[in-house]
Amino acid sequence: MLVALAPSAGPAGAIIGGEEDSANAFANVGQLEITDGADWFGFCSGTLIAPDVVVTAAHCTAWIVAEEIPLEALRVNFNPAPGDPSDPADPYAYGMAAIEVHPGFFDVPFVQGLNAKRVLASPFEDISLVWLTEVVDGVTPAPVAYEGYLDELDLRDETFTAVGYGLSGFGRGSAVSPNGEGIYLGTRNFRHVTALGEDAFPDRFLKISAGVCLGDSGGALFHGDTLVAINVWTYSLRCTGPNLEYRLDSSIAQAFLAEHL
Repeated sequence: MLVALAPSAGPAGAIIGGEEDSANAFANVGQLEITDGADWFGFCSGTLIAPDVVVTAAHCTAWIVAEEIPLEALRVNFNPAPGDPSDPADPYAYGMAAIEVHPGFFDVPFVQGLNAKRVLASPFEDISLVWLTEVVDGVTPAPVAYEGYLDELDLRDETFTAVGYGLSGFGRGSAVSPNGEGIYLGTRNFRHVTALGEDAFPDRFLKISAGVCLGDSGGALFHGDTLVAINVWTYSLRCTGPNLEYRLDSSIAQAFLAEHL
């Protein structure tokens, strides 16, 4: 999967080969952050889909629930370029009030390597919701695709936009290298991507061209302004290969969203 950035890794960075969202065009995409008591560190991305609700990947939040991390130590920051990590008063940041992880995700077997066929079958439902402590001021939530939305498109002719706060690449090594060196730019970034051939589970995942990396987990895949999927999986430990997006228009995702929203 697109492993979340470790809190000790430092501020999150950019989509691979992406563009900085200097115009704040994707204001509803935020960075999930945790504090060590002094500084705040990004570890995943997420998208506002209701005035006080963010959708993100289950693998971004399941560990929080499992380890009973206090919600007071977590927040979602919608700043397109988060500043000083020691600043506790970022006006773009909103506290977390509650988290709901798709229950099936807790039944996922141990992941060995990046063999998608072995690990992505249900119950791998990589979706969760985060409720914020207050309504996000001045930001319009993203509309979520309806059930079967992507099935109505000729995917070969469509362009999508991946958005997140993840790494912009590796200076050396990879995600599992002992001395791997990730490159962080500290901004929200986006990249236009295309759909590739079918993956092993096309009813729940969309395969796209390279672009997303560590820290982009839980971030957005847009078709126009519509949120169609979540960044969840990479085939490359250097983030240079294709990726899988968890489809929000799948019947399982739609049922989860309908139950909790």
